Amino acid sequence: MRVYNLPDGPRLLSLPGDKQFSLDFVNLDPDEIVSQIVDYGDDIAVKVQAYDIDEEFYVIYRSRVSEKSVRDIDFDLKELLTEMSDNNGVIVVRLLEIYRALIAQNEKEKGVPVEAYKSIDLNALPDILNRTSWDGSATDVAGRLASNLILKHPLPNTNHRTAVALVQFYLRRLNTDFAMPETSIKVDPETYDWQEWVNEYINESKRFLTIRRNNVLFKHLYSLGARTLERKHGIEIDLTVYELDMYPSEAKIVYAEKHEELWIEFVEQAVERAGYLWLQETPGLSKDEFARKI
Repeated sequence: MRVYNLPDGPRLLSLPGDKQFSLDFVNLDPDEIVSQIVDYGDDIAVKVQAYDIDEEFYVIYRSRVSEKSVRDIDFDLKELLTEMSDNNGVIVVRLLEIYRALIAQNEKEKGVPVEAYKSIDLNALPDILNRTSWDGSATDVAGRLASNLILKHPLPNTNHRTAVALVQFYLRRLNTDFAMPETSIKVDPETYDWQEWVNEYINESKRFLTIRRNNVLFKHLYSLGARTLERKHGIEIDLTVYELDMYPSEAKIVYAEKHEELWIEFVEQAVERAGYLWLQETPGLSKDEFARKI
């Protein structure tokens, strides 16, 4: 996370090139910084940066140390499936197949293994399905599924792209001809990017996620003079346009609701762009119906 103040002031950038380090702790007292660092485990890499906007303060950035690729992660799905309902099991297996296909595509495009920044959280997968409300239109349900997958963030990588693929997979159970609008374009022979309209939703989604986890920390930064944060991939968060003054428990609820609304809007936009506007009015599939159609 890069920190800087208003555009007419100096840009105080930190950790150039270290995109995997994220802001974790802020304090005016260097002794508190040292105490915080001592509590980190051996699997955490730490960097400290000093800033002086309205007054001097210190920031800890952390990153989880990992040398594994996604393909190197071992997990026992069979044991978990015995604890799931049948419909959850069917959907989870297909979701992991979608994820693996995306990882394979990513590796083919970039020519290198996809790095795993954490382990896969298998237990979160059925919880995503159980927490989703399956009532309403097809676009409502698909948007909620995508939102809950992203909020839970159970996969080591590519959670947003998996959510978009899950939207397409769900809607194809209603119409086998449905396809998401083209979301990947070739920028040059070795580089792919998503269309601008998709990136707008992805970036706002990441802003909501970041604020949801860090509203108190960001409120503290605001009090020290920071007005804009920049997370990896150059996504800027303007602290002046988001509500920060709330308890963390309240922020989790408020920004989860905003996140769900964002993804329902994304799906509505997607079906309109793809020429399937009628899916906005079509009743969604229940979890049982979705599993049976799989």
